[in-house]
Amino acid sequence: MKNRIVFIFLFLSFYSLMAQNADTSVVNLDEVVITATRTERQLPDVPVQADIISAKEIAAFPVSNIDDILKTTANVQVNRSWGIFSKNAAVTMRGLEGSDRVLVLVDGIPKNSLVGGSVNWHNVFVDKLQKIEVVKGPVSALYGNNAMGGVINLITKQPEKKIEGNVRAFYGTYNTIGGSLALSGNEIKNDKGCYWSINGIYRHGDGYIFEAPDYIDETDVRTALDEAGGSVKVGYRINSKNRLEMMVDNYNEKRGGGTKVFTEEGSFDKVFTNNLRTTYYVSAGKADIVTSVFWMKEDYYSQKESINDFAEYRLLDSYNNRTDKGLISTMTMPVFQNQVLTTGLEIKSGSADNSEIYRTSPDEITSSGKMDIMGVFVQDEASFLKDRMKAILGFRIDAAGFHDGEQTITNPTKATGFTESFHEDFDRNNWVAFSPKVSLQYKLTPENAIYISAGVGFKPPKLKDLSQSGKINKGFRLANPNLKPEYLTNYEIGFTHVQSEKFTVSGAVYYSFGHDFQYSVSTGDSVDTGGNSMKPVLIADNIGKVEIAGFEISSNYLLTRQLSFQLSYSFNHSIIKEYKSSMVDINANLNGKEMAEVSPNLFYAGMLWKNRFFEFQLNGNYVDKQWFDPENTIQVDAYFLVNAKISRSFSSHYYIALEAQNLLDNQYVDRKGELSPGRFMTAIFMYNL
Repeated sequence: MKNRIVFIFLFLSFYSLMAQNADTSVVNLDEVVITATRTERQLPDVPVQADIISAKEIAAFPVSNIDDILKTTANVQVNRSWGIFSKNAAVTMRGLEGSDRVLVLVDGIPKNSLVGGSVNWHNVFVDKLQKIEVVKGPVSALYGNNAMGGVINLITKQPEKKIEGNVRAFYGTYNTIGGSLALSGNEIKNDKGCYWSINGIYRHGDGYIFEAPDYIDETDVRTALDEAGGSVKVGYRINSKNRLEMMVDNYNEKRGGGTKVFTEEGSFDKVFTNNLRTTYYVSAGKADIVTSVFWMKEDYYSQKESINDFAEYRLLDSYNNRTDKGLISTMTMPVFQNQVLTTGLEIKSGSADNSEIYRTSPDEITSSGKMDIMGVFVQDEASFLKDRMKAILGFRIDAAGFHDGEQTITNPTKATGFTESFHEDFDRNNWVAFSPKVSLQYKLTPENAIYISAGVGFKPPKLKDLSQSGKINKGFRLANPNLKPEYLTNYEIGFTHVQSEKFTVSGAVYYSFGHDFQYSVSTGDSVDTGGNSMKPVLIADNIGKVEIAGFEISSNYLLTRQLSFQLSYSFNHSIIKEYKSSMVDINANLNGKEMAEVSPNLFYAGMLWKNRFFEFQLNGNYVDKQWFDPENTIQVDAYFLVNAKISRSFSSHYYIALEAQNLLDNQYVDRKGELSPGRFMTAIFMYNL
């Protein structure tokens, strides 16, 4: 509570100081956001909390992975506790647990896998991004599944010059070495011609031992990483009204698991990802139509080895093949004066084939499943009172189905916890989701606007929760083919203040009420899986109702052309309001418990100073304590990180930089009980064409 009061006081004091010194002249901001309404709108004209992170801001920030920059946005929590050696990052928003409750797009194409709902942030190439748009609150009325906490749209660059690009090399802590290449060109003349871009990256790092010093034994080794990838985008403008674009990218990564017993490589995870997208843009009369076809395939292989206190050795190989594909078509057109209609169709399909093969016992688990989702949506934007009032009304209907689910257990022992061999075919499971949203914005003055909104978000079950049983970090998970979608209804009031391009501030207060929420809970049973202790049996279940009350506020202030500041704070009170489940221990009582893995308080402050000699960026990020488990018995401590970057350009060709993440070397313990890498320094050299 004391920390919360201090943050609020500092924020309000800073806001008061900025308001007193801000220039009162007003200019029109030219930042355009697309994600909020699927139409181009200036940022102050959308009745939501939205942020735009430009390519210049990304370049100025100390970024090892693109998710690092999302920490600058209010109410976005990024968990990457092992830094670049993490298997992935968990990005959550608005007090919701689980990264599958945030929809991530690349040029409007979903990046979330239907199998696990998560996003592989490693295979996003920083150099190819033009900007990042972040829209907070449920947006399922436009985007369907997973858009509960909000939407993050990664928008790639469109080449402008005949040829341009750069070559980058870097070296950092833990012998981290690598480089990247970015080339692009534009041959369009008289609204006809082609454009292209090529991006590539390689990175290697020796890693560190993430076990606490008091618990290190001979099986603990350094994590490590090797990753390489490339992408190609080619577009052709047929004429002023027709354009075709194709993008393909491939990414190959291997990350060490920090444990080695007998095998040469120890525990590790290896992922190979392929993405393909084709998009056709056409203007037909007054209508603009965008149609995309996409395909994503992820081949995942994991080797896990361990030895317990009883000198029992375990070696496990896991294979997971995941495929997502689909079609998205959107049409936008004016229908009356000051009124725009947007409608569209989305078809998606996901499949998973998994196997776990135990090399030190006869156990073998295989599972598979498929899911299809089809959605249609309509949105109407209307302006009144000489554009001082704007109303947006939209809804979407999604039909989803789980099918072809099956699981086979062969020759089980205590290593897996099953008592006998069996095969099970899961029944088909179908759902229909209705997601409405209404927003009303009123401009009190050209500088000040207020809005109110109400909307519904939904998330279907993940394929792995429906059809896959097996060991996980917290225990032993059972498949639940009867799992249903969850829904979140959000009511929000917000404001935007734009006092010239020097000073902007925005904020919102909201209340969210969810039902049929999917949560991993204990069945009350435990099994012996060959470890040091009995493991709880867990299952993903629709537990009942949750409640989230919160607010957020953020501000940007340009003190001079050389010095700017950014500040944000958010608070979320996320609890299980009503706990009921026929599938778990009847003695369990989670009513009133806080949601696990949610930090109530998030705070960010940043400064950017430019002068004739160098550019300097300094920022701090506070993440509050959070509960590790649904029962609220284990708590992960809060932490505060300071990051910095200093850079300089020589002529128009050469660029050098030194960046430090976790500058103060605050080596905190994450929710798995393992250490962060501490201070991470990187030196960068870049040559621009």
